[in-house]
Amino acid sequence: MTELRLIGRGRAADVFDLGDGRVLRRYRSPRASAEAEARAMQHLRAHGVPVPEVFSADGDDMVMERLDGPTMMESLRSRPWRAASIGRRLAELQSLVHRVPAGGLDLRRIGEGDSVLHFDLHPDNVIVTARGPVIIDWSNVAVGDPLADVMYSWLIMATSSPDAVPVLLRPLVGRIRRSLTDAFVARVPLDDDARRWVTRVAELRLADPNAFEHEKARVREFAAAHGVVD
Repeated sequence: MTELRLIGRGRAADVFDLGDGRVLRRYRSPRASAEAEARAMQHLRAHGVPVPEVFSADGDDMVMERLDGPTMMESLRSRPWRAASIGRRLAELQSLVHRVPAGGLDLRRIGEGDSVLHFDLHPDNVIVTARGPVIIDWSNVAVGDPLADVMYSWLIMATSSPDAVPVLLRPLVGRIRRSLTDAFVARVPLDDDARRWVTRVAELRLADPNAFEHEKARVREFAAAHGVVD
């Protein structure tokens, strides 16, 4: 039996090269079936959202097209002065997702509404290909209130620890992060409705087994600074 070649490793899944322009994404721990995720991706692709083409899904495995290009995070590391423009582009991509109605998709619900939510959109989950940016990792896909999705992305980008930060950039991480997140969230009125969602999505992030303890500490600080409790 031929051993699969590992070409990517995230916090929850591994990606293997299958050849012929295809990859296998395999989750390392028990989770909900990848089939619902695959159906959501096919639905989004049919509505014009740039997502990878899915060929099959079974249990914790999904076979999809291989994408070539850097992630937005890799672009940010090499060109940190583009943080604001990357934040704005992320906001545009997320808005495109929110314009897609969930239709008959059977997904977990987060708030009222019928919009598809990525619920983990950040620079590491967008690959910049020759045909443009493509959104990956739909494992948290949901349906509901677009504001919840925006607030979750804001929280993730404001509190998560980026991997492999170049030594010269480490003193500037805070400034780069603020430029990215300020540009991303600029289109959203940060009223009480938005700040209530900060509190709620912080609870979801704190329950995420893939979040590190030092990230959870930042989440608590972020929620205390920006959220409201009814």
